[in-house]
Amino acid sequence: MLQLFGGLSRWGTKLDIDPTTKPHVRGDAWLPPFGRDSFDVVILDPPYAGIDQQMKQTLIRGAAFVAREHVMWFHTHWVAPDAGLRRERSWLVRVGDSCSCRCLIEWRVVARDKPVPALKFTRGPALKYRRWLAGEMGLPLFPVSSVIGDVGHD
Repeated sequence: MLQLFGGLSRWGTKLDIDPTTKPHVRGDAWLPPFGRDSFDVVILDPPYAGIDQQMKQTLIRGAAFVAREHVMWFHTHWVAPDAGLRRERSWLVRVGDSCSCRCLIEWRVVARDKPVPALKFTRGPALKYRRWLAGEMGLPLFPVSSVIGDVGHD
């Protein structure tokens, strides 16, 4: 089992971009460094900040490529499956009083000819993570909208 964004989890193989979380693999969840069908199950629990269609599709395609059997989605956004996935079960989870609900969706991998995930980014917010991994810049601690102009093109 692989947990993308899983640095603080207590189980499974944890991939996280932040070395302070002490993940098993330091890497970018948008560009998982694993081959096709490397794990039976891949869990996606991305940050609960705004996520647009391109980011969602990129995450799910990367997870589906790496997963043999299932992809699990845990987030505040309910999303449709993509890239050869079929929804098997789903839950709307209330995690406390006066809070956002969480969506837990289990997809089965059904495609034999999986689309190859993105290998790199050439524009958009994901560039800041790639540049941070390469040591070209610090990871900004302010809203993405304030740095979009700084991360435009390589």
